[in-house]
Amino acid sequence: MNKGCWLLFLGFALALPSACSSDAKDHDNSCQPDDQDGTVGGTMTVLLTVSDTAFAVGAPGSGSTQRNITVENSSTVKLTVTNVGKEPHSFVVTCIPSGLPAACSQTSCFPDEAKIPAIDPGDSVSVTFDTPAVEGAYQFTSDVDGDTTTDKQGKVTGLVGQFVLT
Repeated sequence: MNKGCWLLFLGFALALPSACSSDAKDHDNSCQPDDQDGTVGGTMTVLLTVSDTAFAVGAPGSGSTQRNITVENSSTVKLTVTNVGKEPHSFVVTCIPSGLPAACSQTSCFPDEAKIPAIDPGDSVSVTFDTPAVEGAYQFTSDVDGDTTTDKQGKVTGLVGQFVLT
C-alpha cells in the first residue's frame, strides 16, 4: 500500500468512531433512574403463600413469616402464589413515585402481568414479568374485599407485603 493510500485509510479509520459515537448532549438519560447498587437484571423464581391473615415468602409449609420479596430492578421474575387460606385472595402491586425529573413519568409501576386475580383456596397461580427499573419498596396487597384496611394516616394493614427492588 503506497503512503498516500495508507494516510487516507488511517484518516478514515480515525474519523469513523467519532462519526458513529454520540455526545452526552445528544443522548438524554434524564428519564433513566440511577442504579444504587450497580446491579440490574437477572432471573428470579419466587414462591409466595397467602393465608387468610398474611403473605409469606416461601413454599406452603415452609414456616416462613417473611412478607417482603427482594430482587434486582429490571429483572425477570417468575412468581408463584399459593393460597393456603380458606378464602380467595389476589396479588396486586402498587406504584411508587419515580423520583425522576418533571418531564419523565412520575410513577413507577409493575406491569399488568404481575397482577393476579383472586386465587381460590388450595390453588396456585404463576406469572412471569419484568420488574421496573426504579429501585424502591413497592407494596403488594390482596384487593379482595376485607383483605386490607386503611387507617386514618393512610397505612394499609392486613394482607400486605413489599416487593423491594435493589
